[in-house]
Amino acid sequence: MKKQLVAAFVLCLSLLAHWSVAQQTAVKIGYTNADEILSALPEAKTINTELTSYKTQLENQFKSMEEELKKKYQAYMAIVNSLAPTIKEAKEKELQTSQQNMKEFEEKAQTDLQKKQQTLLQPVYDKIQKAIEDIAKAEHYTHIFSSDVSGYPILLYGVEEYNITNRVITKLGGTVPSTTPPATTGK
Repeated sequence: MKKQLVAAFVLCLSLLAHWSVAQQTAVKIGYTNADEILSALPEAKTINTELTSYKTQLENQFKSMEEELKKKYQAYMAIVNSLAPTIKEAKEKELQTSQQNMKEFEEKAQTDLQKKQQTLLQPVYDKIQKAIEDIAKAEHYTHIFSSDVSGYPILLYGVEEYNITNRVITKLGGTVPSTTPPATTGK
């Protein structure tokens, strides 16, 4: 009887040890949608307002350059027949330079707008990342995936209970949407 009791005790200890190791290596996977989180945060409205204002400012500068070029062209066309060939050539070169400057401004404006967007969004995305990490650690997730990136689904299937999007929104002080569309697509 004593041998059976010792054997049972050893068996229980080894099962407990095996269960403990299994618990430590268990995989728990969650997912979220950073764009949905961003749109639910108060900062999103501020960022959109600032980007819209900056874009309008750039568009107004471009329109001003465009109007100036149009005036120069109309003035040129009004006197083109009376100009000496060298003056005519200089005026045409001036118009081409103005047109090239407009093209360069437009390209630079697009780059500047993208940089401004990145500058404004990066701190918010860092904050979102930190909240995701905090929730993952607190709830013992081993992996968190994005449900989609720029409109393309990365997660093709996920059980809703492992979607931490609303928990991240709440942690960051955002407003959880009343109805959240499914984060996965089954095509």
